Amino acid sequence: MFPRRHQTLVFLLFALSPCAWARYPAALVKDYSGRHQDEFATQFDRVRLLVNQAQLEASSRLGLMQYREGFQYPMIIRFEDGAPTGIENMVAYVRLEQSNAGFMQELVVNMDASTTNPIDFDRVFYHEMTHAVLNDAIGGEASAKVPAWVQEGLAQYISGEGPDRVKEFAQTVKKFQAQSLLSDLDGPPTARAYPQFYLAIQYLYDKHSVNAVQALVRNLILGKSIIDAVEDSTGLSWVK
Repeated sequence: MFPRRHQTLVFLLFALSPCAWARYPAALVKDYSGRHQDEFATQFDRVRLLVNQAQLEASSRLGLMQYREGFQYPMIIRFEDGAPTGIENMVAYVRLEQSNAGFMQELVVNMDASTTNPIDFDRVFYHEMTHAVLNDAIGGEASAKVPAWVQEGLAQYISGEGPDRVKEFAQTVKKFQAQSLLSDLDGPPTARAYPQFYLAIQYLYDKHSVNAVQALVRNLILGKSIIDAVEDSTGLSWVK
């Protein structure tokens, strides 16, 4: 037997470990009565295969390995026709909910858009799954602790869409007009700002390694300010 103090330490380590708590696998809802019955079966199977892949990819890139075992809050995936106005992606989006049991979220696939839009569905799904993992890690809307540029930069990096966004926007201006593409990282997450959000995260990966990015994510989840989180994860001052 361990001495009592060692028994206490082992208990605390186990209790604080993410794996010590029950976790929820993402639940796919097969109840769909919309306009796209012919396409639904195919899309359902596609999403069923993507769920674990996207969750594992997002969790490993973010350094949140506990998500190999599922979510700490309920996560439901639904298929619906249509989407609210003003959302980031019409093809799929994350919807936050509060129930009697507490926080939960839904990843909604918009069948209207996903069956007619030529955009790469897998990339959109990975993008939204990154948001879902961050929301779950915080226990609510990630924007409460994670700035928009970090969230959207990470989502583009993990989904693989970042380089294409940069190329697409670069082609809209001549070389001497490149300055017009610059956006304030702390500004609103407009479509024009997304390439810069991605490039900021890519810069952290290239110059400071994946460890720095994962440390940044963990620090933000713990409640540190973006300035303190960046300085702690890179060893550089915020100004530098």
